[in-house]
Amino acid sequence: MRKAEKPETPRAQSEEKKPSVGEDLNFVAVDVETANSNVSSICQVGIVMVRSAKITDVWTQLIDPGDFFDPYNTAVHSIDHNTVRGCPRFEEVCDKIAEYLRETVVSHTFFDRRAISKAFSECGRSLDYEIWIDSAQMARRAWPDKYSLRGYNLGNVARDLGIRFRHHDAGEDARAAAEIVLRAYADTQLGIDRLMTPANSTRARRTPGRY
Repeated sequence: MRKAEKPETPRAQSEEKKPSVGEDLNFVAVDVETANSNVSSICQVGIVMVRSAKITDVWTQLIDPGDFFDPYNTAVHSIDHNTVRGCPRFEEVCDKIAEYLRETVVSHTFFDRRAISKAFSECGRSLDYEIWIDSAQMARRAWPDKYSLRGYNLGNVARDLGIRFRHHDAGEDARAAAEIVLRAYADTQLGIDRLMTPANSTRARRTPGRY
């Protein structure tokens, strides 16, 4: 005769339904490359979506900045006039970018926020987001013995964490920034809210009816 199975207790049921670690960790990471020293001369943007602590989407777009390419910048990212010929201008993709960035946003240093905010402003729009986090500062908080004073640039932190990526490609850099945040979360179990400090996060000023 088959032995009757022990009925599930309320405790067992609650444990089974308990959310997994990181289930509520949702954000987007962004990176841009620029044609010259003007931060709004964006020639490539990369956006990575993270849902439940997993990368679910990577979007990369070359952009015609309508500006000159400094040889120094081209030497860094290998993008020039020929690369972006026929690509959309920033104003043609800003609606899509705005849709991606309507939540918690991550970038490695705040350069990307400045660049995107200025590019939006030049299109006559303002950028709307929940909160913007600097993953470089997050790395400094998660691993203070290694990065509190120096060495927290994207390439160095990614290399130390074993994150393989193609540096100075906007999509790849955004993915590396996202993985740094995920690793900081996994190593400390603090969560984004406690890994953030006033120095490494910025809340948006809402402008009703505008991006």
